[in-house]
Amino acid sequence: MDPLTHLLITRKAISPDSKVVLAGLAADVPFYLAYPIWLIQQGQIVTALRKNEWPEAPKWMHIAHNIFHSLPVLLAVTVVIRLIRRRWPREALAWGLHIVVDIPTHSRQQWAPQFLWPLSDTTVDGISWTEVMLSMTNWLLKRLE
Repeated sequence: MDPLTHLLITRKAISPDSKVVLAGLAADVPFYLAYPIWLIQQGQIVTALRKNEWPEAPKWMHIAHNIFHSLPVLLAVTVVIRLIRRRWPREALAWGLHIVVDIPTHSRQQWAPQFLWPLSDTTVDGISWTEVMLSMTNWLLKRLE
């Protein structure tokens, strides 16, 4: 799902607190920071923007995506934070909500999260949110004709 929708869902479902909202976006931060820089380094940013043709990300970026979209990793980080702070972090709820929302809204062709990584490489072939948005837009445009 896109960052704006994650932000709105987190804000409404958990808290408008800025730390919590940012935690709801955290799972995608490695990709959104690394992919544009990688495209620039590869000399492919202009072509990607002009032709809307986006090269496959390198394997290490997929591994980072798996780490940040993993419920076991979230659980481990949450327990460590709990031991340090002596309270359960609300930010973990936001991060977990992000993962749970991504499971049914990503197809296997579009970064379906391996939500049990490293224990399993299981994914769900969900309905891509971009396909849903395009279908809804097309339906609406037909109704307006």
